Amino acid sequence: MSNTYPGEKLLVKVINDLADFLPYLVLVGGWVPYVYAKYIWKNVPNLAVTTTDIDFGVSSKDYEGKESIASCVRRLGYGEHHVSMDRLIPFVPVVKDATGSIKAEVEFIADPRVSKNIRQDLVGREIKVNEIENFNILLESVIITTINKHKIQIPTESMFVFHKLLTFVQRENKEKLKKDLYYVYYMLRFCPEKENLVNSVGLLIKDKQEGKSVKRNIRKYFSSADSQGPILIEQESGPDEYIDDLRQDIFARFNKLRGSL
Repeated sequence: MSNTYPGEKLLVKVINDLADFLPYLVLVGGWVPYVYAKYIWKNVPNLAVTTTDIDFGVSSKDYEGKESIASCVRRLGYGEHHVSMDRLIPFVPVVKDATGSIKAEVEFIADPRVSKNIRQDLVGREIKVNEIENFNILLESVIITTINKHKIQIPTESMFVFHKLLTFVQRENKEKLKKDLYYVYYMLRFCPEKENLVNSVGLLIKDKQEGKSVKRNIRKYFSSADSQGPILIEQESGPDEYIDDLRQDIFARFNKLRGSL
């Protein structure tokens, strides 16, 4: 590993602060490839971090703790980003380093089918919980890794890739769409067991009802090296010191995925 992303200190802080809640949360979003690269794969030359925000998926497990996450972060002095200018709730917690120079929003996401009681008991009524259709798929298959002596759940490699390929088209923000595709490329490129990953994603596409949408998205965005997908990922990645023709490499890796269908 060549370096450590400065924002990681915030991730570690949040994991420490929310230790009691981690069995009910799954780390999702842009930090997932980073965690794989640094804590699971190891010795990967690049880090896939183009975000500072920290996203957690809310599982459907019943929570019987006495304190909510909202109560916890307020007790610990987290900042608050208020969703509405004229109301104190709901808010998005904001974590800062000791100097206050680095900060990140801590967001919580749930499938619409997760009951409001679970969300309110665990996260709290005060914190905004984003709802995303088909989000439960991402939480179906997780692994546990350890960061700073705390066990955290993250999606399996194949489920992370599958879910990104399913949902990136829903992004209204083009920059976030590019990041989603870049994360998929990063996983396909740096995963130590690339063939197993491609085969596992292919099986998910074949076995799951949502696989038809994933297949359609791949064919639409990755029909050639000059298709929209490779171009967007190349823009997000920037110059690559290891590969001369980055766009062709992107297409080749997604084409292997197409070939497995």
